Amino acid sequence: MVWLGLSGHPAYARSNVQRDVEGYAVATCLLKQQEPFLKDQGALWADGIVQRSHGDIEDFRSVADAVDADIGQKPMAMARRESDPMHAAPIPVPYCAEIIDDPPVRAAIDKAIKKLTPAYRRVKK
Repeated sequence: MVWLGLSGHPAYARSNVQRDVEGYAVATCLLKQQEPFLKDQGALWADGIVQRSHGDIEDFRSVADAVDADIGQKPMAMARRESDPMHAAPIPVPYCAEIIDDPPVRAAIDKAIKKLTPAYRRVKK
């Protein structure tokens, strides 16, 4: 299935299982941040995914374990504010969004997707 994204370029829809597993990885990362709002959003997102998911919850836990192990291995993304260009500030949202591309996390995601796909196929959404 191909559709045009907002940029006018082709975009490819992800399967429900891929969306859920990748989302769970990002939500887990948000849960590990210091800001209460991000922790809360991560918890709500992860809970929502678990409630609608199919298959064994342990497959999601393995993704969370990979995220937990990976968080300390790479530096936090940083950016400078226009109002204070001499000091960099952490930007955890893109950090968490990009964690799904880190090789150990991606390997756990791919493994979970493979294990969960049969359960997602059995259920029509």
